[in-house]
Amino acid sequence: MKKLVVLLCVLNFCFALSLSLDQPSLHLETERGARTKHRLKLTNRGDTDLRLKVYAMDWRYMEDGAKEFLAPDTRPYSCADWLVLPQDRVQIPARSTLEYRFELKTPPNAAGGHQAVLFFETETADASGGLNYGLRLGSLIYQKTRKYTLDAIEPVLLKTRLQDGVYTYELFFENKGNAWNSVQGSVTLLEDGAVLEQQELGVKGLLPGDTAMYAGSFEQGATADRVEVLYLLEDATGALQTGQLLSADSAESIAQTKLWVERFEPVYNPAHGALEILCELEASNVLRVNPVVKIYNVATKRLVKTVEFNPKVLRPNKAETLTISWPTGSAVIGALPPGEYNCVLNIKNGRDTVTEQKIVRID
Repeated sequence: MKKLVVLLCVLNFCFALSLSLDQPSLHLETERGARTKHRLKLTNRGDTDLRLKVYAMDWRYMEDGAKEFLAPDTRPYSCADWLVLPQDRVQIPARSTLEYRFELKTPPNAAGGHQAVLFFETETADASGGLNYGLRLGSLIYQKTRKYTLDAIEPVLLKTRLQDGVYTYELFFENKGNAWNSVQGSVTLLEDGAVLEQQELGVKGLLPGDTAMYAGSFEQGATADRVEVLYLLEDATGALQTGQLLSADSAESIAQTKLWVERFEPVYNPAHGALEILCELEASNVLRVNPVVKIYNVATKRLVKTVEFNPKVLRPNKAETLTISWPTGSAVIGALPPGEYNCVLNIKNGRDTVTEQKIVRID
């Protein structure tokens, strides 16, 4: 088995050396209804001719950031069926370069961005005359529709806490736009305005609706009432956003806190006709809590509803999940009508109040 693995690795390495593709990714901006021409150059550096099968597929990101390739036209933002391929097989003579031309046909009602991958896969004949498919190279295609694309990255959760004398952070950013995007940046720990430590937030690609999560901890210690935590984020278009995860005013109270909100998720569920609210809490000591959610209309800024969870006793270092729902629509008196709402969670913790808030839209 070990010999087989080594042999496969050698074959992969040899293939990578013998065949190359000049553009592993293509970023294309097209007009509605336009038919645009594109080309890729394939170079065979080997001493034997290569026969390649050409085909398109969809792709998406998996949890670990790797790409999963799927059948064409199965993803919501696919453009695999927009590709016009003049040949589904090509042959590249030894030590030569082939220019593969194709077209992308943008529908007249296209909006946002669409993705696909164009693969070139080796074909070899077996002893019986059949075909064996081998290794492949691909060019990822990122399409954007001119004038009908929205690029928007929004923070959905920004959290800092002091744990065992170390400041930790969690950041969640969602692609709220309708096209592929990426994020990268840094998070910085400061004391009295001076940088104590800075950590890089690596590049993460995001399809529409995807969320990038960053979590970590700072190695440097800091004085609770003199510390700040800031983040800087840049997306694929070069747009920058900055924010404060922790201010010096709140750092001391966070250092003394005995209650944390691990998750606060108000979600509109059209199938149930309800606004469903999930709250996950954790405490360092036994603590009785009675969480309250106040719901404000974003347009009018007026309080429209107050919802209370049942009281709950929290045990040390054990997360507890609480859920509650409220009807939406017009069928029930007191239900929330369509609109955008700011849900504000308040939990009394002695003389202090722990607060989280999220905006949710009801259609």
